[in-house]
Order: sequence, then structure tokens, then C-alpha cells
Amino acid sequence: MSAAATRPAPRWWLVLLGLVLAYLLALRLWFDLAVPPMGDEAYYWMWGQHLSWSYFDHPPLDGWLQGLVAALFGWSNFSVRLLTWLSLAGTLAVLWLWSKLLAPDDRLGWLVQTAVLYFTVPIIFMMSAFAYHDHLLIFFVVATTYAFHSFARDWEAGIRAWRNLFLAAALLGLAVLTKYNGVFLGVGLAAWIVWRPKLRGLYLTPQLWLAVLLAVLMQAPVFYWNLTEGWASLRYHFTERDHLNWGTPSLRQVVDFLGAMVASMSPVLFLALFRLPFLRRRSDDDARSLSLAGIVYLLSTLAWAIIALYVYIYVHWNIVAYAVLAPVVLRLVSSRLAMLLHIAFGLVIITVGLLNYTVGPMKLLGFGDTGAAASFGWPELAAEIVVQHKAHPDAFLAAARYTHAAQLGFQLHDADIAALNHLPSQADFWWDAAAHAGRDALIVADAGAGSTIAEAAPHFAGVEKLEDVPVVVRGQTVWTFEIWLGRDFKP
Repeated sequence: MSAAATRPAPRWWLVLLGLVLAYLLALRLWFDLAVPPMGDEAYYWMWGQHLSWSYFDHPPLDGWLQGLVAALFGWSNFSVRLLTWLSLAGTLAVLWLWSKLLAPDDRLGWLVQTAVLYFTVPIIFMMSAFAYHDHLLIFFVVATTYAFHSFARDWEAGIRAWRNLFLAAALLGLAVLTKYNGVFLGVGLAAWIVWRPKLRGLYLTPQLWLAVLLAVLMQAPVFYWNLTEGWASLRYHFTERDHLNWGTPSLRQVVDFLGAMVASMSPVLFLALFRLPFLRRRSDDDARSLSLAGIVYLLSTLAWAIIALYVYIYVHWNIVAYAVLAPVVLRLVSSRLAMLLHIAFGLVIITVGLLNYTVGPMKLLGFGDTGAAASFGWPELAAEIVVQHKAHPDAFLAAARYTHAAQLGFQLHDADIAALNHLPSQADFWWDAAAHAGRDALIVADAGAGSTIAEAAPHFAGVEKLEDVPVVVRGQTVWTFEIWLGRDFKP
């Protein structure tokens, strides 16, 4: 089945969508320049200042790259998020390659429409804009599926283009080296081979198993680090993290996860997914892309729904499922009315979401990020810490939460702020508690869950509040940090 001719999108429509895309990019740039690194952004930045074979809660690739960025471009709000722009450019480049297969007669029109629909998926926009690991994973998912689709296309035509298979394996290895949930992409690809009758013979070839071996061997740094650290990552994810309930399955957690998916994808796109099995296939490439996206999405979502019975799942953990929809989102949301509804929904959520971090904490229909207020006021807090440190020059610096330690450290360009809280983190591996025994400390705390002075107080003979540092946004106090003096640190 050859590629069917596609009707070119009208110019006025592409101009309108181009304005939407420009608006999204402008929002991102404003956020990148105006907002200091949020908690996990600063935490992962610190990984780059303490290079390691792997890290406590995630694989190492993002930490390695952030270390390179810091060495080349220094510390700034923008440099923390520089990699997100590179991964965005990479994703758009791969979508341009997809356009040759899926819309050869209107490549630019397909790319513009696909890019706008894809990046107005709220969870995709947010996770590709924030300097978490997900922006890299999004790129690797889109790139891996393109490379493997290209291999499958040749295979089904009788051509053995093994280089594309090994390219897909290398990209898959990088995906898993970014986040562990990249494994679900590999599971989806394995299932897709079974789904496509012409691909099943691939399981009988040594090249496939060599490609699998390549992807696995790329995880050697993770295996080595865990082997030398008592399998700390496995223990954390399966036995030590909060919200584990292996003995008491909770259907409510599954409902919460699925409900959050609807909102984070947009109801239009979520409902459109039910059309996927019934869409008329326009070409072999179209059929392959739809079945590949559908199988990866379904298996990843089912896996997380099952896990949600026992673990509280954050909606972005299923990022593989959302990312894999990139080449088919225009087929799913194809009518102009559906596009407008999807785009309008996404723009509202995205705009309010970013204003929440740039202008001030806010809610939409009663929903909001309760931790957004704690993202403000860090330059002012750091200035107060500098003043207090002059009065207590022998005290080391600490915080009652690991993300607060990283955010304070970013403001002070200090990668060794202590994190004194019950939540385990990578900071526990690089900070030498024994070397600070008996010393006093200046501690940042607040009234937030898991970041009060009660987290740090057991490590000291006594604690004394030195001052409150209110965070004032648009004339209103939205948060209050506390600076405490802890005396005689006990590891």
C-alpha cells in the first residue's frame, strides 16, 4: 500500500497554528529566564556537580549532561534548562523525518499541525519544558520509534537494514539510561514485533538479540553503581519510597491515575484514542505508525494502572505512553473542531501552569500546585543566608528538604548544602556527614510537609530560630521560609 496523497492544509490555518507555536515558545523562554530552578530541577543540576556512575533515584544520563552544560556555560536559570531546548529541537527534527513517511505531499503542513497538537498536550509541554529527565526521554521515545519503524518498513519490504535496528537499540538504551520507565518502550516494541506477522521472524535472527544485548549493556553504569551501593535504587523504588502499599491494593489510586491522565493529555486526545483501532489505514507507513503507537501506549498505560494498585503513581511517570503518540496525534485529532478544542484546552492549562511559577501561585477551578509558592523567593532567601553566615562563619549550610538544599545551593553556587530530612536522596551519597560532626549549622526550613525544622532537629543538640523570611509576590505573602541555627551536629 503506497502513501496516500494528503490534502495540503490551507495557509491561513498554518499561519494561525504558527502563532500558537510562537506563543508556546515565548512562554517557555519567559519561564526559562525568569524562574529560578524549581526543586527537582535544582536537585538534578546538582547531580552534574557530583558526577557518578549512576544516581539514587534515576539513571545517570541527565546528570552527566547537566555536568557538561555547567562546565561549558556556567550556572544560570537558562543553562539549567538549556538541554530542554536541544531535546525540543531534536524532537522536531525527528518529526520532520516522520513527515516524509506519513505526509510526503505536505510535509510542512503535517509538521506544523503535529507539533502544535503535540506540544499543546499539557503533560508533554510541561515535561519537555522543565529540566527534569522527561524532556530527554520524550526525545528518545520519538527517535527510537522512528528508527525502529524505519527498520520494520525495510524488513517488511525484504530489505535487511540492520543499521536502523542497532540505531533503534542504541536510542532505546539511552532512553532507559535517562529514566527507568523507558523500559516500557522496549516492552512495547517487543510486543509490536509479535503483532506484525511479517516481523515475527525477526525473533529468529541473531541480530535482534545482539541489538537487545546492546541496549542492556548500555545500562552497565547503573548496574555497577547499584552493585557497589547495595542496590540502593531497587530498594528505594520497591521498598523504601513513600506511598507504597504492596499488601493493600487501592482501586482509588488507579482511578486517580486515570483521571489525571485525562486532564494532562486533554479530554479530546484521550477520547480520540478510542478511535485508533477503527481508523482507516491510508498507507503501510500509516498502518505501522498507528499500531506501533497504539501498542506502546496501551501496554505502558496498563502497566502503570496495575502498579497504581500498590504505589501512588504521578501522571508523568507514564510519559512513554504520551510521547509515543507524536507521529499519530494528527490522525487521532483530525477534524478542525477537535483540533481547536484540544488546542484551546491545552493553552489554558499550559498558560495557567506557567503563570503559576512566573507571576504567582494560582489555581484553575480549585486545582493548583500546592508547592508552587515555595518556588518563589530564593534569591532573597539566599541573601539573608549570606548575612546570617557572616554572623556564624563556622556554621555549615543545610536545609530540611533535599530540594530546598539544592535550590539554596544553586543561588549560592554551592553544590555541598546538606539535606537533613527523612526523605532519602542522592545528597545522602555525596555529603559527608561525619566530617561535619560537632559543628553548628544554618538550616533553611518552612511549614511545608516534609520540610519543617522537625526534619533536621534530631541531628542537633538544640535548634534556635534566627528569623522568618517572608516570600512576597504581588504584595501578598505566599510563603515563609525560616532560618534556624542548629548547634552541635550529630550524624
